Amino acid sequence: MKKLFFIFLVSLSLFSFALPLSTSIVNALKTGNSGELAKFMEASIDLSIPGNEGAFSKTQSELILKNFFEKNTPSAFKIMHNGDAKNNTHYTIGNLTTTSGVYRVYILYKDSSTLNTILELRIEKDE
Repeated sequence: MKKLFFIFLVSLSLFSFALPLSTSIVNALKTGNSGELAKFMEASIDLSIPGNEGAFSKTQSELILKNFFEKNTPSAFKIMHNGDAKNNTHYTIGNLTTTSGVYRVYILYKDSSTLNTILELRIEKDE
């Protein structure tokens, strides 16, 4: 029995698990709440949305996203895939349904204590 338990622990440690994206981040995307999204951003993030691409401060990113959500009001966000990336980071890919169409969303984040911290956010028109 001890051998079986040891084998289970070793095999479990060989697999990495993608940590799920915070429900608060998902809800902020669903509702187009840029202020709520900004709460989870690093001081500076890589942001790419139609018309804006670059490294922006948290405040700039919030304003850019607010403008995007005003023009493209979200009605749904569905997670399509989660995974692990380099340096103990994780990613989520999802579809954001808006009044102007569907967008593919990529979020790169890390875990810091009890929060997901967004490092990169890309929103691209899904074709």
